Amino acid sequence: MLVSVIVPLYNMEKFVSKTVECLRAQDCPLIEFILINDGSSDKTLQILEELDLGKDRRFRLLTTENRGYGSACNLGLNVASGRYVSIFEPDDLIEKDFYSTLLLYAEKFSDADVIRYNGFFKMDGNSRKKVYSWDSSVTGRVFDADDYPRFWKSHPSVFNGIYLRSFLMQNRIGFCETPQASFQDATFMVSLYYSKPKILVVDEVKYTYVTHPDQSVRSASSKLEFVFRNWIEEKKWLKERNISDLSYYNFKMISQYRSLLKKNKDIRKERILRSVRRLLKNRCIKDFSTVATFKEKISCYMFSFKARRYRQSKRRGA
Repeated sequence: MLVSVIVPLYNMEKFVSKTVECLRAQDCPLIEFILINDGSSDKTLQILEELDLGKDRRFRLLTTENRGYGSACNLGLNVASGRYVSIFEPDDLIEKDFYSTLLLYAEKFSDADVIRYNGFFKMDGNSRKKVYSWDSSVTGRVFDADDYPRFWKSHPSVFNGIYLRSFLMQNRIGFCETPQASFQDATFMVSLYYSKPKILVVDEVKYTYVTHPDQSVRSASSKLEFVFRNWIEEKKWLKERNISDLSYYNFKMISQYRSLLKKNKDIRKERILRSVRRLLKNRCIKDFSTVATFKEKISCYMFSFKARRYRQSKRRGA
């Protein structure tokens, strides 16, 4: 088996038929699709059973009690038999040669640990646009993790490529097992960064990220405690590996909280500042990784300063 595609499913009755249709259309023969029904309470499992997945040997269906997105992905990583692994979000779309194209590059560039496409499309209703792209000078060749800082600042898009499974397992890279889908992709990318993979970017776009009202990002306010726990777990991961340089961790953590605050008007700023202050242990951080631009460093510094000042102002007002 060349690639194992992990598909975490929780209450996806609106999308699961389209998911299976999209995966069945893939033209890659040496592939397995590991569908993990994470204790869905709707008709997801019923629909999957009606689709008679057994007729296609490429499909495996696992059902567990509800433990969350991260746990489902980790289960898939543990049972995967492919040399490479990938994550597919069940409400998105891919072209039929998404995986076969990646595997052609994997065969040619066997030293790459991560192979990603150069951006993806975002579909909002009938509108579709390309979200980002990296400099063409880094495409079509393998580069070291520190050679192109911008790679580590773009949308996590963990779904937009394949990963050498042995590299992930050797470095114990996985997803934080917090409840629900609570942005565990951000901390996955932090683990990946500190493990220093060799990266290949394919200069094509074959993934479409579909927005809809049921997405986790639209209910971020109810998940802030889980997001906080993600970052606590990630810090433990770093400590276990004796990694003392937390500059990239701090940069990504604050960047995520700033993004959540910007995109979710129902989140009270005080809740965000309180979480950041707790994670920084009431310190004002000045070092935010060589990945960040000067302007980004200033923005993150000011945000950490506000988080620290928030606590002090609360004390004065007490």
